[in-house]
Amino acid sequence: MRLDAPLHLPPGFNPEHVQFYNIEIARLADGMISVAVTVTTCPREEELATQELHCERAQTLDEVLAIVRNSVLLQ
Repeated sequence: MRLDAPLHLPPGFNPEHVQFYNIEIARLADGMISVAVTVTTCPREEELATQELHCERAQTLDEVLAIVRNSVLLQ
């Protein structure tokens, strides 16, 4: 896995609408680490939408942090 790999954003995703990110990290039975990043956006006034932004398996904590770093777009 490349630690600097760019993230492929889902169609229609606008980082300006992001309200917050949820990051879930879990140890899997095979020893790998599951990393899931979801995002809650506000595309219209008083309307929140949640979607999965990225989901991947990693071997090390450094890889987990790289996935998070590449997924979270701070403006």
